[in-house]
Amino acid sequence: MKRIGFALLAIASSSVSALAADLPVKAPPMVAAPIFNWTGFYIGGFVGGAGADRDAFASEPVTPTGVFYNGLALGTGYGLQSSFIGGGTIGYNWQRPGSNWVVGIEGEAGYMHLRGARQDVNAAAAGLSPVDSVFANRLGDAYGVIAGRVGWTARNALFYVKGGVAFVDRSSSFTDNCIGPGAPGCGGGFLVINRSDIDVTYAAGAGVEYAFNNNWSIKGEYLYLGTQRSYTASNAAVLPAGSVFSYTNSDPGVHTGKIGVNYRWGGPVVAKY
Repeated sequence: MKRIGFALLAIASSSVSALAADLPVKAPPMVAAPIFNWTGFYIGGFVGGAGADRDAFASEPVTPTGVFYNGLALGTGYGLQSSFIGGGTIGYNWQRPGSNWVVGIEGEAGYMHLRGARQDVNAAAAGLSPVDSVFANRLGDAYGVIAGRVGWTARNALFYVKGGVAFVDRSSSFTDNCIGPGAPGCGGGFLVINRSDIDVTYAAGAGVEYAFNNNWSIKGEYLYLGTQRSYTASNAAVLPAGSVFSYTNSDPGVHTGKIGVNYRWGGPVVAKY
């Protein structure tokens, strides 16, 4: 009887195991995988370079009666050296959940120093000293941009365009303070004209930003500063005494390229089901 009982128990156990194997197994619940959402405030820093899109140009100083300072009317063109740029950004992005579009606003402040100088071509033609009658021009040292951004996301990458208003410190000068009339290499005049102000103009560009996680991202960006403006500066000369001379300076535009890092906070992580 014991042998029969053990045999029946073994058969019953095998049947239960086979039945359990045939029953459908319920899969564990799916866990929603979070996707990156760009909504939130951010702050960051950047470094890069800047270069002029053409030469600066200055007209010969002239009086209202048409007397040219160095006797001729030729204008002087001269290049500006490229510059390192660096600074910081602060901004806000908004992305509607489920949409690939991102809109935002960004403020940027930085350093750049594009500078160039050249002797007046008319003074050079007259054989005067290289330090007699020199034009100089500078864009920087400071600039700022307030711009809107519109972008399209592809997973953690954001491709965007950017445009707004730029504020660029600028200055130009014409300097003839050669040690005095009659000195070797010096002309017969003595004139210094300076002008400096902040150019309010436009900025436009594009870039790509990649988010490593919900807070940190890296970007590469091109931005053009529309500083290609002309303006007039004037001053009275010491010699010839009482004569007021004016010249017109034309600045180039500025190409900039930068890489930067941003830290973002305050935005949601949206789950994709």
